[in-house]
Amino acid sequence: MAPPPSHRSPTSADDLINLGAVQFEWGRYAEAERWDREALEILRGWYGSDHPETASAETLLARALVRLARRDEARALLVSALATQERVYGRVHPRVASTLNELGIIARDQGRLDEAAADFGRMADIYEEVHHGKHYLVGVALSNLADIEQKRGDSQRAQQLFRRVLAVYGEVLAKDHPLQGIGRIRFGHTLLAAGQTADAETQSRAGYELLVKRSDPPAVWMTMAREDLATAYRALGRPADAERFQAELAGAAASATR
Repeated sequence: MAPPPSHRSPTSADDLINLGAVQFEWGRYAEAERWDREALEILRGWYGSDHPETASAETLLARALVRLARRDEARALLVSALATQERVYGRVHPRVASTLNELGIIARDQGRLDEAAADFGRMADIYEEVHHGKHYLVGVALSNLADIEQKRGDSQRAQQLFRRVLAVYGEVLAKDHPLQGIGRIRFGHTLLAAGQTADAETQSRAGYELLVKRSDPPAVWMTMAREDLATAYRALGRPADAERFQAELAGAAASATR
């Protein structure tokens, strides 16, 4: 059988995947889906469905679909990808961990918290083993797991995990890396929910101060920080500080609608 035309080759699929990655990073998830879907079609046609390159493309497409809230479609792709990746690479491999992350996000968003905890926990274990605990992805996985533990009502476990996250980030990332700020904001959010208001203010403010210096601070975490700081300052009897962050929230909302 003759191979497919060169413009439908794995090389062209790689180019499409790169285009999709750029769109994903810019938050243009529908455009990312378009490029990722075309790449997947090429790779399926070239390699077949049960191949690691096809599985990687399935994971990338699913990642865009998750952000578009098309979770059932995304989950079907991820289950297929995971089966192939485990067969080819074994159960402990970074590509397996990446797929588990997306499955965990879907389970979390659909309220299946035990399943999400299992996915994120296994993801963390893989990165711990592969990178010997010395990689920022260990912190990302543990952050996701901590969020689930908080949602399951185990604040102490969530706090323990976030302390580990900050330790990992402190060891492997620059002091001004955005994940340092995000980790503190997420930790502050957990502390605030537990009623530890003063400690929450310390963490949330530190995270906020780090991210606000950036030219492109991530909006979702800035919103969380501002909301939590406004709440914390009201509880701490500091109304002027609370009003400052409430005003920043209003300003950011107004800018987003322009």
